[in-house]
Amino acid sequence: MKQNTEQGRIKTALFVDFDNIYIGLRKLDEAAAENFATDPSRWLAWMEQGMIGPEETESPPHQTREVLIRRCYLNPRDFYRYRPNFTRSAFSVIDCPSLTTQGKNSADIYMVMDIIDTLEHNTHFDEFIIFSGDADFTPVLLRLRAYDRSTAVLAAGPASEAYKAACNLIIEEDVFIEYALGMSSDAVRDEQGRASVLPLTPATEELLDRMASDLYAEASANGEILATDLPKLYLAYPEFRRDSNWLGFFALRSLTADLTRRNPELRITEGDPWRLTVRVPSRRKRATPPQEPEGDQPEPDGDADDKLRRRIVRLVRRMVQTSDEPILMAKAAHDVTNQLGPQVIDTRWAGAGTFKNLLQSEDDLDIEIATSPSPGYLYDPKRHNPPSEIVEPAVEDKMSAEMETLIGRIQKATGTPNLTIKQYAVLFRATADELKRNPYNLTRTSKAVRDRCIEKGESISRSNVSFILKGIIYKGHRFSKRDSARSLAKIFRGSVLARCEDTELKLTPAETKLVDAWIMSGLNGS
Repeated sequence: MKQNTEQGRIKTALFVDFDNIYIGLRKLDEAAAENFATDPSRWLAWMEQGMIGPEETESPPHQTREVLIRRCYLNPRDFYRYRPNFTRSAFSVIDCPSLTTQGKNSADIYMVMDIIDTLEHNTHFDEFIIFSGDADFTPVLLRLRAYDRSTAVLAAGPASEAYKAACNLIIEEDVFIEYALGMSSDAVRDEQGRASVLPLTPATEELLDRMASDLYAEASANGEILATDLPKLYLAYPEFRRDSNWLGFFALRSLTADLTRRNPELRITEGDPWRLTVRVPSRRKRATPPQEPEGDQPEPDGDADDKLRRRIVRLVRRMVQTSDEPILMAKAAHDVTNQLGPQVIDTRWAGAGTFKNLLQSEDDLDIEIATSPSPGYLYDPKRHNPPSEIVEPAVEDKMSAEMETLIGRIQKATGTPNLTIKQYAVLFRATADELKRNPYNLTRTSKAVRDRCIEKGESISRSNVSFILKGIIYKGHRFSKRDSARSLAKIFRGSVLARCEDTELKLTPAETKLVDAWIMSGLNGS
């Protein structure tokens, strides 16, 4: 959509169906609903500053907006107490009393008429934002598209695929709760749900410092470590194996965060899954190195980093030349540090930051660097087969072709996560375990369940976790510590079938049994 914003902010008109959003948020998180209703200035500021989300913690690329029209449509009988909060935030509040005994009001009609009128306003509005999950707004979104206006929607509840497809941007509920309402919670919590500022750890400072140093040495090979690969690294420490509570930090993420604080070269980078990355220094221009000496001839005079760099490259070439097969990059990095000593890590790979960066900066290396398949390989293309041809494929969950076809149809129609049978089982067990330890909170629980899945070796995105949690809530369930993995799976299975029915995806009895097997068979015997 074209936006006339070269000289300033995006000109935005905002229309809020208060009842729809408040009730939808209350189903997900009662505290979030109250924050939305009592402090609109907070989430309004988040919108005007560019709607910064989880992947935009530095220099947000989104252009800021100016919300010139702010309208809130509210049932005065049920929600009058929230009306002053919106008027103080410069909203025009339109009272929409109930017209039926079921509580139906005329907010959607008022909103549609006001949106159409705003199209003819003297101010050319670049963007229209609608806070409502009501699919009745689909035609007005299509009308706005025809007028070349950008649209965004917040739907606090299940929204139809057609409704989501009609707008340019969907503001996810969990992103809105965490970033707009400021309800992020990464604190470690005890079994009663109370937050503790610092974990009581049985690990010594010496052990944690050593782990942080070793973690950098490991990460510096490829420049990053996926969260799913961290548990097996920590298992190398006897102290870790003897403790079932992540050395007193109670979670993979919390332990890793402490280790990154101990080494400024490390940082956690968000993503699905999140990863541990190495800060790479800006490259300085290097002089063309002199011809390398043969054998054990003395090193030429010159910069110490350049000398070390040449020694590393010679050693790596020798490793690859004498190997009958591709070499794991991490193993090559370990062999280099073992042979050349602590100066490799102390100088941060001769100033390159990581082993991979050092090799990639070399001209005429005569060695191929394969970053895929993970964790990365070094090989001689003249002598070795590419690593992708020799690495055994990961074992997949056994699903029939018929089941895979059906899953594809359901995913396309309803957005249901296309997880494997095993992944669903791991996720539901992780959810039940988390609920036994901490009370439900969408932001905190979705993160914790994602991290518990990672700890079990399954990389399941937080967005997929949130989708499943919300699907269970929309079926009317209230989470508690009594929930079992199988009961949660059964409720979500009902949610999936309901979504299929809503989208007019007709399933035969045989296909319904396939859905049961997909979502629940991994928990057989649980």
